[in-house]
Amino acid sequence: MPRFGGAPKCHSCEKSVYMAEELKALGKIWHKVCFKCNHCNKVLTPGRETEHDDKPYCKTCYGKHYGPKGVGGGATAGCLATTTEDNAVSKFKNTHEGTNKVVIGGGDKCYTCGKTVYAAEKLIVLNKIFHKPCVKCKACNKTMAPGDVLEHENEIYCKNCHARNFGPKGVGFGISAATLSTGEYATQN
Repeated sequence: MPRFGGAPKCHSCEKSVYMAEELKALGKIWHKVCFKCNHCNKVLTPGRETEHDDKPYCKTCYGKHYGPKGVGGGATAGCLATTTEDNAVSKFKNTHEGTNKVVIGGGDKCYTCGKTVYAAEKLIVLNKIFHKPCVKCKACNKTMAPGDVLEHENEIYCKNCHARNFGPKGVGFGISAATLSTGEYATQN
């Protein structure tokens, strides 16, 4: 941010970025049209980019230029098992003394069910990670869209249940005319 006011500068073109055109990604501020793959110039969507040497890349270009090389995407001759033990120090040698089990996954866990959430089913609501079908109201169990979610004490609620349980109470707050008193006070002038 500039020292004496004004708009922050775009990380790519270094021109002023105003609020309507601002995009925050990779810890920097960009114009929406300037947030492009450094190799193919495809406009990127925040959260779907990768970074190398402080520059954004689309997943395809990043994989081509910086991903694993060789047959089978990383299973190169240097990684293949042999029948003899090579005592030379290798950067590929497993120095971990634990078990020889391969662990796949270990990604983000769903806030509701606790299971691993993969990219295709990932939904971030109120800074928590969910599977799409796990975004449900705590009170009525209704599945909700991200914009319909309200939070109370770290639990998510639909707008109706949140208003009913935690909203203002009393005359004129969420009750219809059918529930209003029509006794002797209604006829006084």
